[in-house]
Amino acid sequence: MGEILVQRDDQNRILCLSGRDIPTGGVAAASLFHLLQAGVGSMVDYLHVDPAEFLLGEEIRLVVDRSDPHLNREIDAIMETLVIGLKILAKEYPSDLVVQEATVGMQV
Repeated sequence: MGEILVQRDDQNRILCLSGRDIPTGGVAAASLFHLLQAGVGSMVDYLHVDPAEFLLGEEIRLVVDRSDPHLNREIDAIMETLVIGLKILAKEYPSDLVVQEATVGMQV
């Protein structure tokens, strides 16, 4: 089963999406790859912001560039839409994908 980890900061802003063990060749994986490519495409084409890191293959990693605070709302809208889409995929394909969330820097 594949896992997507959504990492948020202490202001609940998404910093990173990372994935592992994503089953290849299925509808869930293809949908996941297309969804992530659409999100990154929106950031690049519309906001003219490249992600700090983007890997799409055996390992999935999307690190958001938050260096321009004036774009936070727009980046938040794209990233939250991605997470909602990922959760829909996980609900539709529960044996293929799970989405977990974590807050970076929180000490318990």
